[in-house]
Amino acid sequence: MFYALLTSMILNFSISPDMNHENENHYTKNKIDNYDIITISQSGSLFYSVTNQILESVNNLNTNVTFIGRANVGLESTTFANNEINLTTLDNFLYNLSIKTIESSVVDYFYDEESAQAIRDNKIVISELTASRYELNVGDYVNLVGLNSEIIPIEVGKVIKDSKIGWFEGVVNKELGFKLGIYRNIQAIIWDSHINENFLIELHKNINYRKVKLTFRENRVNKNWVLPTALVKEMFGDFQIKERDGVWITTEPEWREENIQNKRMPILGITRCHRLMWEPLEGALNQILEEGLEKYLSIEEWRSSGGCYAPRRINRFEAGGSISRHAWGIAIDINTKSGYPPRVVEIFNDWGFAWGGTWTSPDEMHFELRDLSASVSKTSS
Repeated sequence: MFYALLTSMILNFSISPDMNHENENHYTKNKIDNYDIITISQSGSLFYSVTNQILESVNNLNTNVTFIGRANVGLESTTFANNEINLTTLDNFLYNLSIKTIESSVVDYFYDEESAQAIRDNKIVISELTASRYELNVGDYVNLVGLNSEIIPIEVGKVIKDSKIGWFEGVVNKELGFKLGIYRNIQAIIWDSHINENFLIELHKNINYRKVKLTFRENRVNKNWVLPTALVKEMFGDFQIKERDGVWITTEPEWREENIQNKRMPILGITRCHRLMWEPLEGALNQILEEGLEKYLSIEEWRSSGGCYAPRRINRFEAGGSISRHAWGIAIDINTKSGYPPRVVEIFNDWGFAWGGTWTSPDEMHFELRDLSASVSKTSS
């Protein structure tokens, strides 16, 4: 029963020790890759009850655990090291950054010495793509929106490769994260020199909520992986947003006018999406027609509750909700109730779309564009 909880590999594996562990001195010079790890996650963020049950398990196992936080945080402006303003936003609009939080006491296990020191010093470590996008260098400041809408200037302490930062746009310590309103833990990561079945039994015994996912380093990548925010911005553009009701947002008018279009698509009719969606979407729908599978797409469901461009968050703003890919117009929901046969999913996969049906929190109606090269290779062949 417990093994049903195991799922495909989470791309960003990381682990850190409990600094109160009796063998602390033995491990201080080691790095994550030296140990066996289990990552525990669930849809959205970890429940407080699940967190407490994980801590009980770790205590019984006499092993190590850390919790990773994440939220989307508003970027109001940036300034150069000399306090000269660099980047500003429209009135009542903000850019959004995907920020990760980590305990100061364990950053050496995750990052190089210079990056770890920057995080301990209450600075932010920025990814290369993000630094390039917002013209940031070490010593510059990002002015982020914290609790009670307070603007918190944070110095850029280091710029590192996106893969090294785990495809977040920035990382700060937990204390600074709390000031930014980041309380959500998205992962618990258990670490030890050797993890065996006793760990699984102990976790199964204590965790009452069964919709948690346990992931191991050797698990395979889910074939329906999606682009991280930094690459979505790189491929489809970045925009400022204005809050409407905590879920729905208004996207920056200039970006919207340049990228969001209406076009008649096969089977679906008039559709409103990002301009780069047209070729792969039309290709997938035409192939569905050619194979006589159009009857498996519900036009009634599409018209009543489906759609492509929908400027909103995945979760509410105060829960640290990420911006939905529908806000970029690169995701589409067609069969909102009835699901799709495997061949329809395969066709969308072949045209560069990920399907949400195999995600940690399944979204079976959802296709999301992640690869433009698929449509290029198909139309040129």
